[in-house]
Amino acid sequence: MPSENIAVKSIVRCRPLLADETSHGCKNIVKIAGNKVVVDANGKENSYGLDGIYVSDVNNSVIYKENCDSLLHRALEGYNVGLLAFGATNAGKTYLMVGNNQDEGIIPQLCNNLYTQINQRSNKEFFITVSYLEVLDGEMMDLLNPHTNEMKIREHPNKGIYVDGLSELVCHNQDELKMYFDQGTRARKMAASDMKAHRTRAHSIFNINIEQKEKQSSKVGIRSTITLADLAGCEVQDADADTLQRAETQAILNVITALADSKKKGGHVPFRDSKITRLLQEMLSGNTITMMLAVVSPADKCYKQTLSTLEHAQMIRNVKNKVKLNVDDTQTVINELRNEISKLKDKIAASNEPKQEDVSKMEELVQDLQVAKKFSISEREKLSTKYAEDRKINLSKKGILEWVMGSDKQGSVEVQEKLLLLQKEKDQLTIQYKDKRKIIGDLKEELQNKITEYSKFTESGQKSESETKSRVNAIKTLKDKLKEETEKIKRIKDELNVLLDKQQTERQNAQAQISALKGNANLRQKVEVEERQRLEAENKTLIDEELDRIQMEIESKKADVQMQIAEGKTYTVEEGKKLEIELAELQAEKSVVTLKLHCLEKEKAHVSKELDEIYQLHHDELELQQLQHYQTFRQYRQMFEEQKVAIEQRYRVLLEEALQDAVYLSARNQEILQEQAPLKQQNAEMKDVITKLGGKIPPLEN
Repeated sequence: MPSENIAVKSIVRCRPLLADETSHGCKNIVKIAGNKVVVDANGKENSYGLDGIYVSDVNNSVIYKENCDSLLHRALEGYNVGLLAFGATNAGKTYLMVGNNQDEGIIPQLCNNLYTQINQRSNKEFFITVSYLEVLDGEMMDLLNPHTNEMKIREHPNKGIYVDGLSELVCHNQDELKMYFDQGTRARKMAASDMKAHRTRAHSIFNINIEQKEKQSSKVGIRSTITLADLAGCEVQDADADTLQRAETQAILNVITALADSKKKGGHVPFRDSKITRLLQEMLSGNTITMMLAVVSPADKCYKQTLSTLEHAQMIRNVKNKVKLNVDDTQTVINELRNEISKLKDKIAASNEPKQEDVSKMEELVQDLQVAKKFSISEREKLSTKYAEDRKINLSKKGILEWVMGSDKQGSVEVQEKLLLLQKEKDQLTIQYKDKRKIIGDLKEELQNKITEYSKFTESGQKSESETKSRVNAIKTLKDKLKEETEKIKRIKDELNVLLDKQQTERQNAQAQISALKGNANLRQKVEVEERQRLEAENKTLIDEELDRIQMEIESKKADVQMQIAEGKTYTVEEGKKLEIELAELQAEKSVVTLKLHCLEKEKAHVSKELDEIYQLHHDELELQQLQHYQTFRQYRQMFEEQKVAIEQRYRVLLEEALQDAVYLSARNQEILQEQAPLKQQNAEMKDVITKLGGKIPPLEN
C-alpha cells in the first residue's frame, strides 16, 4: 500500500481567566493577532504560528466540527488518527476533551458522530472495540478492567505498538461506547487516593478500534484506530512535582524537541525513555494522522507554562508521519502461518534427523500464529466476554463496582424466573431426547437382528430372489427410519445447545450480581465452585452424548459392512493390510488421547488445589484485615472514651465554676440591694419635701 507524509497539526485553545485569578489581580497576557498567538511575558512579546487558534468564548462543538470531524472521516476510510491533549495543569484539557452537559467535549461528540457515520454505511459490517489505559508514575493501569496482571508494551509488524494484557471490550452502539468511556473515567477517579496529585501526574489513552468490510463480500476489509490521549500537566518547572513526574513530563518534551530537530540530532528520538512516550510513538512518528490540542491559561502567573506549551505545540508542526491505508489481513496472515507450519511439520516428520533450525523456525511460527490469532475477531469477541465478567469482579474487589457500573442490572428475582423457565424448557427437550434415544436403540437392535437373520439366510443356500429382495428391503427401510430418527435427535440436541447458551447468559447476569457482594468472599467461593461443578457436569453430558453419537455411527457402519459381507463382498490382502495399519494408528492415537486426558485430570486437580489454597489465603487475609480493622476500631473507641471522659471532666469543672459564679453574683446582688436601701429612703423623703413645698426645690444647706 502506498504511504503519504502528513504533518502533525497543532491547534490552541485559550481559556478565560478564572474568578479566583481575577480576584487576586492576575492579568491577561495572551492575545490573538491574525493566525498567531502572542504572549506578553514581562514586557517581551512572543508569537507562535499554529494551525488553529480559539479564544475562550468558542464552544467545543465549533472546535470539533472544524478540526475533528474530518479526522473521523479519515478513520472510517481506514487510516489511524490520534488526538493529543497537551497543556499545563488547570489549563482546560478536561473541559476541552470531556466538556459538560451544556457544551460536550471532543470525545463525547466523536462517539456520537462515529455511529452516525456507521449507520449511514448500510452496505458495510463494523466491528468496534475499545480500551482505556492510564499511565501513572511509570505504571500502567487498565481502567476498564482494573486487574493486577502484568501488562507489557509490545510491537507487532502489522498492528504496531500495543499493550499486551490490556482489555478490549466490544461496542455495539454509541451508548455503549460513551458508557465505557464514562465508566473508565469513573474508575480513574475512584481508584485515586489523592485526587489532586493524581490528576497532575496521570496520563490516559482511550483507544477506539474500527474494523469494517463489505457485507456478503470476499474482499479484504480495512481497520483503523482512533487514539485519544490526555497527557498530564506539562509543567516541569514545578518544584512541588515529584522526581518521577518531572522525568515523565520531561521525556515527552524531549521527544517533541527531538522530532522537531531530528535532522540536526542524527534522527535519534528517545521514545524508550518512558512508557508514555513509547505508547505515543505511533502518534508522533508512525502510521497515524495526528493533531495536538494545546490548551493554555491567559494568567500572567502561568506565563512559563503557557510559553512552554506554545513552544512545543509549534515545534510539533515540523513532524511528518508516514500514514497508509490499513488492510485487515489478519485471516490471510493466519492461513499463511498455518501453511508454513504444516510444511515444516511434514518436513520434520519425513526426516530421520530433523534440523534444529527447522524445529526452531516452527516454534517461532507457532508463536507468531498464537499472536495473530489474538487479533482475529472471533478470538477478541471471546476475550471481550471474559473481560466483561472479570471487570465486575475486579471493580468489586476495589469497592467501586456500584459507582462505576451503576445499578442497571436486572433484579435477582427476574433472573431466577428466567432461569426457571429455561430449565423447564430444557427438561421437556431432555425428555424428548431420551425418548428418541430409546426409539433409536430399539431400531438399532431390530436392524442388527434383521442383518443377522439375513446372514444366516444367505449361508443356508436356500435363498430365493423374492425372499432375498424382501429381506433387503426390510433392512433398507429400517436403515432409512434409523437415519430419520437420528436427524430428529440431532435437531433436538441443537435446540438443547441453544438453551444451554441462554442459560449461560442468564447465569452470567446472576454471577455479576453475586460478584457485586463486596467482602463476601465465602459466598463468592461457594458460587464459583458450584458453577465449576455445573460446567463439568454439562461437559461430561456433552461428551457422553457425543460418544453415543459416534457409537451409533459405528453401529451403522458395522451394519453396512455386515450387509455387504452377507451379500458376498470379500476383502483383498492389500485392503486387509491397510485396515490393520489404520487400526494400529487408531490404537496408538487412543493411547495418546488417554494419556492426555490423564494429564488434564492431573492439571485439573492441581489447579483446583491451587484455587482452594488461594481462596483460603484470601479468606485468611480478609480475617486478618477484619481483625486489624477491629483493633483499629477498638483503638478509636478507646480514644473516644478517653476524650469523652476528659470532656465530661472539663464540663463538670466548668459547671462548678459557673455555679460558684452564680452564688457569688447572687450574694453580691443582695449586698448591692442593701447598699441602695438608704439611698432609696433618702430619695423618698426628698420627694415628700418637694411635694410639701409645692414643687419647689428646698435651698441647699450651708
